Amino acid sequence: MRTAFALALALFVALFAPRPADAQQRTQLEAIPDEIVLGFHPAENAQALQQSADALARALSARIQLPVRAFVTLDSTALVEAMRSGQVHFGWLTPAPLILAEQFFDCRVVLTQVRRGSPSYFSALVVRDDSPIRTPEDLRGRSIAWIEPNSTSGFVIPRYLLAARGLEPERTFRQQVFAGGHDSAVLAVYNGQVDVAAVWAEPPSDGGGAWTRFLRNRPPPRLRPILYSPPIPSDAVGVHPNFLRAHGALVRSVKNALVSMGQSEEGRAILRRLNSTDGFIEATSDQYALVRRAYAQNRAAQRSRGFERPWDVAVFSILCALAAALALPLWSRNKRRARARAILAWTALSAAALWSAIGAQLSLAKLFAGRANMFAFVRGMLPPDRAVVPSVIESAIVTAQLALIGTLLAVPLAVVLAFLAAENTMPSRPVRTIVRFALNLDRSVDTLILALVLVSAVGLGPLPGVLALAIHSVGALAKQFYETLETLDPGPPEAMRAVGMTPTQVLRWGVWPQFAAHFVSIVLFRFELNVRVSTVLGLVGAGGIGFLLMSYMRGAEYAKVTVVVAAIVAMVMALDAISSRLRRDVK
Repeated sequence: MRTAFALALALFVALFAPRPADAQQRTQLEAIPDEIVLGFHPAENAQALQQSADALARALSARIQLPVRAFVTLDSTALVEAMRSGQVHFGWLTPAPLILAEQFFDCRVVLTQVRRGSPSYFSALVVRDDSPIRTPEDLRGRSIAWIEPNSTSGFVIPRYLLAARGLEPERTFRQQVFAGGHDSAVLAVYNGQVDVAAVWAEPPSDGGGAWTRFLRNRPPPRLRPILYSPPIPSDAVGVHPNFLRAHGALVRSVKNALVSMGQSEEGRAILRRLNSTDGFIEATSDQYALVRRAYAQNRAAQRSRGFERPWDVAVFSILCALAAALALPLWSRNKRRARARAILAWTALSAAALWSAIGAQLSLAKLFAGRANMFAFVRGMLPPDRAVVPSVIESAIVTAQLALIGTLLAVPLAVVLAFLAAENTMPSRPVRTIVRFALNLDRSVDTLILALVLVSAVGLGPLPGVLALAIHSVGALAKQFYETLETLDPGPPEAMRAVGMTPTQVLRWGVWPQFAAHFVSIVLFRFELNVRVSTVLGLVGAGGIGFLLMSYMRGAEYAKVTVVVAAIVAMVMALDAISSRLRRDVK
């Protein structure tokens, strides 16, 4: 009995007695992650931000004595998803994506960025100097350029301010467009393509903003603001609440290190290269109440909105349905009736095309009138900025590597699915139907959506982009493969089956010789497409030439864009030459 009691007491002491200091320290060290991952979403020059983010990561790593890695993604949603899945520990978030992160996983704000001595910035609505528009109330019946749905200063806040004045955007504006970047929105107003644009602004007392930055070297007219927003809290550094609970001491160390960097000359030099940042101050979620209200109101307005142009929807749908119904063999085979039905079908289709042209505001007169602006844009691309040639060549090689891997991963599965989907290689109709449905579903899902799903699984970087390209390429390649298989001459395979050859021999000697040249051409064409759509790789932080292209476009660095375009053209022409040579060799 005493022995059992002694053993129980010893077990209790071993389990619940205070641990020595070294044991506690060892346990805490085991809980620390192997590295810290920082995620960034730039407003403009992503390439410069990546270099500055890497420098920040190195400096931060030296301060906290832990490896730090930086990712720059061109899509704010990708960054939010990477944080939600725990692949990114600290996210540099502009205000609107921060609110999205709060809704997704209760993101916690730890720091706010300070720029030009202030932890806030502004939004403004700008028009041309020669515009008759003087007040927001004059905007009724006008056209406006927003930036993108997740832009705080270019969409969320200005829409909220207009609605507060009783100017609901859907009822106020004749036309609303998304420019995609502040530079594009400014140029749209400057060129007279829209009446007003929503862009970022410096304090009203300074009188500047996106319109002074991007029109600095252009002749008049100038732009002027007609409405300023209240101060908008600047970009935030956010963290997942689970990471904050599990690694509170580490979060405090990172926060203190970032604040201290803004208090030293060396640290400030690194931060100023990082999006013109002066430093950081501690912050809470309450400081973003204005953005939160504006974001919620915009979401509610979008949910309750019906058709903006119901007549367009109704007329176009009726015309297309009429054309499709008349084209079907529903009536008798009387030639006169068939001819009349064909004429009516073509008339309905032509009317639908005409209605589409009206809806798209297709106008050769506008194109001709805007030729001067177009030539001015092209002149801005010349001469090419040769200083970026090394970066472009390096990015082109990276893109070719990633596109090659994505294409090659898709080819084996695409070939198998093509043989299962083709009528002349798969006699079972249910199997063909199922496979074709799967391929249609695969092609219908956009590459960016696939990339965002994969980011939540594997984090930011090359892998989600490559896998997204590969998955999307399976559907596209398989469709082209099976359509090509169905056009092959059936004579040789039938003759081989008649003399008793096995299915494998029929495929090898009867199908493949006819299919080989097409196979090479289709695969290389898909590789070319993957190179050109490689922007998705930049959206999830994988880099490549698409990352450079979007980065230079957002920064209005058009002379650099010329070098990127030239590199893409050279790659496409090289691929075409290789494809032609290989097709000749396999015939």
